[in-house]
Amino acid sequence: MKSYLLMGEISEDLHLVRSRICDVILVSSALLSVPAVLASVFRSSVNGWYGLMGLHIAATSVIFLLWVFRKSLPFNLKAGAIVLVFMTVGLTGFWRFGMISGANPLLLVAPVLATVLFGRRIGVGCAIILVSMMMLTAYSFVFGGRVFQIDFNVSGTFLPSWIAYLFGMVLAFAAAVAAISMSNRHLSSAMIKSRHNQDELTLLNRDLENQVLERTQDLENAKIHAEQQARTDVLTGLNNRRAFFEYAGVIDGQARRYNHPYVVAMIDIDHFKTINDTWGHDTGDAALITIGRVITQTLRETDIIGRVGGEEFAIIMPETVAKEGMSLVERLRKVVEEIDIQTPKCKIKLTASIGLAAFDDLSETLERVVANSDVALYRAKNSGRNRIEFYGS
Repeated sequence: MKSYLLMGEISEDLHLVRSRICDVILVSSALLSVPAVLASVFRSSVNGWYGLMGLHIAATSVIFLLWVFRKSLPFNLKAGAIVLVFMTVGLTGFWRFGMISGANPLLLVAPVLATVLFGRRIGVGCAIILVSMMMLTAYSFVFGGRVFQIDFNVSGTFLPSWIAYLFGMVLAFAAAVAAISMSNRHLSSAMIKSRHNQDELTLLNRDLENQVLERTQDLENAKIHAEQQARTDVLTGLNNRRAFFEYAGVIDGQARRYNHPYVVAMIDIDHFKTINDTWGHDTGDAALITIGRVITQTLRETDIIGRVGGEEFAIIMPETVAKEGMSLVERLRKVVEEIDIQTPKCKIKLTASIGLAAFDDLSETLERVVANSDVALYRAKNSGRNRIEFYGS
């Protein structure tokens, strides 16, 4: 299928090249025929009028009309008319005056033009017509007269020169047709190679574009991953301190604008240093991961959670009043209390102390609310741990 499309494109290219050649022939013929027509008109005023002069002027007029209307006429009509005019004028002149005729160049060029404009088959056909006409005319001269005035009196004086002339003409036409046919073949091969190279270049460009897109996507993914890494706690997958306070800042701004409440909770794992020292950091990491998962599963999707210290977690609960916040973190505390962490020797229990503070005064900043929840947290730890303390109560 691809080869058919390629051959179609090459055929269109050849047609375009031939059309341009046709236009060049029209322009040059129209310009070069002007002095010849003027010479014919001048000669008619001196030596009298000949029918061939009228044919010459008519042919020139046709060429001029083809040139004027070349953009509106189809290629086949223009090219066929050019070959026909050249053949007609050339054959008429040769028939009338023989090899001394000034129409000889037109006659010789006609098969060449036919080959260039239409291809080898039509060019060979024109060459056969031309050679046949030349042989007939030569035959008539050799046998003693003009065409259709043959008296069969052989003139041996002219025979060798006419045979040599005919052979020369045949060889010239054969060489011209072969050269142009080879040129067309080379042009076709060059176009095929050009198309092939163009297809390869297109594929390479497409491949390069895909590689650039893939590389760009990789860089974009790497950028997103880096941004996530910069905002995410590696161990628990929660927001890190920076990300938590960015989100909390947004919630605080909305709360101040629309006079909405929010609650901040600080959570600390009880006796975490003892867990690390006794059972190792792997157990400590398991405890942190477990607490992070439990907080995420227990609280609401709208609550923002972050790990803001070694064993310290923070939660900001938007659109939440103090009583509702106390209920949520109490449920969380009970879930944490039921957690068992497996160690190499036994299971250990986890508990957490929680401090709560509410935003209920526009004069307080987010930092002040967080600090208040921190104060409540230390009060919970100093009061026996595994409990909740609310700042201000």
